Amino acid sequence: MKCGPSAPCRRLVVVFLSSVLLAHAGGRHADNSQSNVKERLPIPSGKYGVGRQALELVDNAQGNAHSSISAEHRASMVYIWYPAQPSFSKSFAEYFPHATDINKDPKYRDAALGIFGETWPKIVDGSIHSHAVTDAQPIVGDQFPVVLFFPGYSSTTFSYTAQIENLVSNGYVVVAVENTNDSGMVVFSDGRIGLLESPPLSSHPADPLQAMIASAQQGTQTGAEQVRYILNVLKKTTPLSRIMNLSMVGVAGHSAGGTFAARTCQIDPRVKVCISEDGGVNPVGAFLDYPDHNSIQQPFLFIQIEHNPSDEELARMQESRAKWDKFLAHEQWQLRQCGKGSYFIHLHRPSMGHSSFSDGPVLNARENEHTAVALENLRLTEELEKAFLDKYLKGVSTSIFDRPDATPKGITIEPINK
Repeated sequence: MKCGPSAPCRRLVVVFLSSVLLAHAGGRHADNSQSNVKERLPIPSGKYGVGRQALELVDNAQGNAHSSISAEHRASMVYIWYPAQPSFSKSFAEYFPHATDINKDPKYRDAALGIFGETWPKIVDGSIHSHAVTDAQPIVGDQFPVVLFFPGYSSTTFSYTAQIENLVSNGYVVVAVENTNDSGMVVFSDGRIGLLESPPLSSHPADPLQAMIASAQQGTQTGAEQVRYILNVLKKTTPLSRIMNLSMVGVAGHSAGGTFAARTCQIDPRVKVCISEDGGVNPVGAFLDYPDHNSIQQPFLFIQIEHNPSDEELARMQESRAKWDKFLAHEQWQLRQCGKGSYFIHLHRPSMGHSSFSDGPVLNARENEHTAVALENLRLTEELEKAFLDKYLKGVSTSIFDRPDATPKGITIEPINK
């Protein structure tokens, strides 16, 4: 968030502290045709088909040895995307569940427009759809690593459909988490629709910035502990657990979801790797600091869009050059404390921005040339994350991380504690 005259605070890059994440729906086009390019998601690159199953979970914080959540019962929707038998069916799942029903109510239609923007009508009429099949027959006789995924604040995991489907098609189960503490809109199994419920800021009347940081810490802690809860109950609540290798678990997230991933690795050793997609927190660092001073012992992939603010930009953010440099120094110090096998990746490609991890920039592109650039940026982020997960959850050597000469243009990879 960039603060100016109407928002007198320094830049705090945790999107759940801003008003909205620009992660609208969309994706790479599925073929070489230039017609209707904005109405196509990319065909996943792997050999597996993609299944999708919805599951509602209620955390009552009782009898859960791995959770300290003390709030009242909290419901979440979990969407399990899993390797399935390839399907030639045209009955693909909706991009966003129950879009037609949502669109009938002005209150919820306005909320959906706030999340998806001009692509929402195409989601409603089915022009934009998933490549997943609801409740498809899973691949049996094998188990796949599991990745829990959290979206940016006020967005939805469905805005990352291309990323999720691509990973699943390459042999992963992705458990995407939707709850009204973080997601812009959640449709529950009984038809209820929940809108974002932002927690009140912690009390720091003399320092609004510290109030925001404290609120971010509280929300991130809750998100990380929710991962613990989900890991505890997955095996008990869905037949799909038989294809999940729950001894090989990663957590990934974009923006605020990236801070959830980092905190989860700090507090739960069952998680083997974590990925933060542009989840840096200015003025704090690569992730939030907590009184327990826990470090990340697991391999951590921190992907950051390169940003070199001018003096004018810093002035608009009411931040001095000295404070910016202090932020960068602390970020580097935090990363040096991370586990062996961690990487810090700078992305400095044309037109790459905070929302480049989502489907949004592709469908929001006005020209096919811009669409092609957005597709390439999305493809590269998918390759980086798949390579990292393959390396640590499957034991597969990857040239991207093992050979400096294989690094794609516009990407700088820095090993941490190699």
